Amino acid sequence: MEVDNSLALGFAAPPRILSIGVTGHREGNPAFSDNRAAIEQAIAALFAGLKDKVASAPETNAELRVVTNLANGCDLMAAQIAAKLDATVIAPLPFGTEVNLALNMLSTNWQAATLIADGQEPEDKAEAANWHALRAAHAQANCFELCDQDKTLKHYLTRLTGDAQDHRLLLEFESLIGKRTKLASRITVEQSDILLAVWDGTSPTAMGGTRDTMAEALAADVPVIWLDARDPERLCWLEDTGDLMVSHDHAISTDVAGMIDKVCANIEENWQQADLAKEQLNAGSWRSHSKRRFHAYRRIEKMFSGEGAPFASIKQSYETPAEAAKGDEQSMIAATSDLLQADQELAQSLATSVTTRFAAADGISTFLSDAYRGGMVANFLLSAAAIVAGAAYLPLVDAEGKWPFALLELTLLLTIVAITIAGVRGQWHRRWFQTRRVAEYLRHAPMMVTIGCSRPLGHWPSSPDTCWPELYAREVIKGAGLPRLKVTHDYLNKHLKEVVRPFLIAQQEYHRKKALRLERVHHNLDRMSEALFILAIISVSAYLLLKFGASLGVLSGAVPSSVSKLTTFLGVAFPTLGAAIAGIRYFGDFERFAAMSDVASTKLGRLVRRSDLLLASSQSDVSYDDFADLTRKIDDVVTDEIASWLSIFGTKKISVPV
Repeated sequence: MEVDNSLALGFAAPPRILSIGVTGHREGNPAFSDNRAAIEQAIAALFAGLKDKVASAPETNAELRVVTNLANGCDLMAAQIAAKLDATVIAPLPFGTEVNLALNMLSTNWQAATLIADGQEPEDKAEAANWHALRAAHAQANCFELCDQDKTLKHYLTRLTGDAQDHRLLLEFESLIGKRTKLASRITVEQSDILLAVWDGTSPTAMGGTRDTMAEALAADVPVIWLDARDPERLCWLEDTGDLMVSHDHAISTDVAGMIDKVCANIEENWQQADLAKEQLNAGSWRSHSKRRFHAYRRIEKMFSGEGAPFASIKQSYETPAEAAKGDEQSMIAATSDLLQADQELAQSLATSVTTRFAAADGISTFLSDAYRGGMVANFLLSAAAIVAGAAYLPLVDAEGKWPFALLELTLLLTIVAITIAGVRGQWHRRWFQTRRVAEYLRHAPMMVTIGCSRPLGHWPSSPDTCWPELYAREVIKGAGLPRLKVTHDYLNKHLKEVVRPFLIAQQEYHRKKALRLERVHHNLDRMSEALFILAIISVSAYLLLKFGASLGVLSGAVPSSVSKLTTFLGVAFPTLGAAIAGIRYFGDFERFAAMSDVASTKLGRLVRRSDLLLASSQSDVSYDDFADLTRKIDDVVTDEIASWLSIFGTKKISVPV
């Protein structure tokens, strides 16, 4: 099959990125200070070894990425080491750069911190050197700066400058810092394949601190490399929150070389699963439009929806990946491009990398959906037609003339077998499920990426057949990275107005209409199958009444005899057709799908109301966390629907309808 070059972008393999999150102690921790050189050496050896392994991968677009909040201590150390190795550093900052610098100075001088937060260089030489090192690290990293509460933080700094002994004020300030740090740490976990944690094994759990971030990573099934600040030569591999309760002496540990092998084995397994996408998402699987022979399911839906024009054309044309940014996704791409004025590189990446792959998966999935569901509906109709054809000779010819009807019946039965074989060999059911999952994950990915949200490694839906759709989608989204910009309150409002709400309202309306349409389809199919069953009763009853009338002498005996074959045929045909309709209704599960869409519409409606409240709230009442939580809730609705959808169609593979 000759393939248009415009398809190539949508089927290109996503970049292989090994994303290492980093959390650890700040300057001032005794164990970190005592073993600084050994810790730095261990991190440098680990990063260098991993970079060499990634560089040796057959894919030319593989890279090592380090994700850190750039706190003054282990985070800064890791960022500086990564920069020397030319590894990409992504930095989700709890605050804007200036405030982040101010809060990471070693001095407890509130006045100096206030001046630094306003952009001034420290006067103290030691502090100035530290400030320059931190500032250089910020400049080299791709910083996603959560600036929306910087004004409040600066206000606290000013007040503490005037009264540093106000303990209540200090507690409020530290609480706000903890909350902001936890937000940034959550983003780090979401962006990471593995988390490197430099922890002394004893420091308490502060909000957003090292142990807290380790626990969040493990809860999200993100493995943790624990580098004990007291003994940097031993590294422990943690996979469960319970592992945090195990002392260093009992934890499974290894040296740097062993840990490099462990990390590579872990990530290679995920990459191999994601590579299975090549078998399903390739230009050879692409079709530019739907095929009439696979329209049976959608024709039934059209005929019984009560929307009129039951025989109107239902042919679909699929957007090529190159056309995606100008098609159905145009409004979201335009909105994200306008939003990302400070990071047009990311805007371009979303348009050419994420959206094109969505279009590729969506087009293939829609075609396979027609093939699988249309093929199964055709099987139900053909099976009924075969029985009707086999019995149709009764009122028309004698037994000697039956053979053409038998031949037609055999042809229809063999057609069912051919459709079933084609569906099984073509794996229509499995491939449809898998490619549809990819499409749904990528559909709203630009909305997630532009606010710094991503589904962490262990929070994707699971399927008993394969996990490549989830891992592939995650690799595509991870490849986009984080926006390099300042997240202000104005940015959050604009994101909500121009990106989130249009998607949210469109999806709510889609599910509302879908629920109503599928409910009508179910009801009308139910009525038809009941009507056919009633007609079967009428046809049999009519013959019995005629026979009874003949026995009473009211009618001639020739009357029931003359219609006996016809009524026998009708007595077979009507329930057979009714059973086929009932089978289609069962297979399509229109009522349950309507209920699912109704639930999704209701959930999305609540989120629309929440978005209204967010837009109406003052800047002091809401923060990044509220906007990000709304976006994650939308993502949850999508993934919950996929899980429900899998539970319905997961076992309904194409088969002979017997």
